[in-house]
Amino acid sequence: MTRLDRRVVCAALLNKDGRIVCGPRHFDQTKMVQIKDRPGVDTWRDADQGFVDQYGEYLTREEAWEIAERQGQIWRRVGSDIPCLFSENLY
Repeated sequence: MTRLDRRVVCAALLNKDGRIVCGPRHFDQTKMVQIKDRPGVDTWRDADQGFVDQYGEYLTREEAWEIAERQGQIWRRVGSDIPCLFSENLY
């Protein structure tokens, strides 16, 4: 696959230590279990909310929007007029 084939896979959180947790939605039960089981629970309070692609690469909401739009992954419009992705855009 080329990088043009990138697809948004799921929501992700990126903390200041560079660690990523993934799940269907931001701060859902799936992520809360992952965070609870890792050292440094406090480092997740200000985590960046974004997504990961099929390569496990972290994407900001804006980067994820561009990819999802290009790949036809946007099912509905939610949020603001700023082109940034929310999991609700995908499913």
